[in-house]
Amino acid sequence: GVSKAAKIDSDRKRKKSSISSADRTAAKGGDQHKDKAPSSSTNHHHHHKKKSKMSSSSPPNQVRASHILIKHRGSRRKASWKDPEGRVISNTTRDAAVSQLKALRDDIASGNAKFGEVASRHSDCSSAKRGGD
Repeated sequence: GVSKAAKIDSDRKRKKSSISSADRTAAKGGDQHKDKAPSSSTNHHHHHKKKSKMSSSSPPNQVRASHILIKHRGSRRKASWKDPEGRVISNTTRDAAVSQLKALRDDIASGNAKFGEVASRHSDCSSAKRGGD
């Protein structure tokens, strides 16, 4: 039970040092000096806390991305939910796929079309059902 008493005592001490009025009323110079050392270490700890707080206040290491995929005859799997037989994909050149994407991108950029709607209509990816997400 000695360790328990010691723990209570240290808790009591810690409480005292955290109350500024108790600090001021401590007449013993030695006590004041003793309080200074922990405070410098708590400052250090506080600095460390700040650092970790900064990383936690920045967004989690996750990013949401949506995309529109247009497959072409150079694609590894020449089939998609949109074209299960791969007929269109097999006849699509890479350049054709690129220009189709550019046209879709222009529609979205100009506000004529919404990304999610374009994705769900045109994307060869299964994420199309989620608007490309």
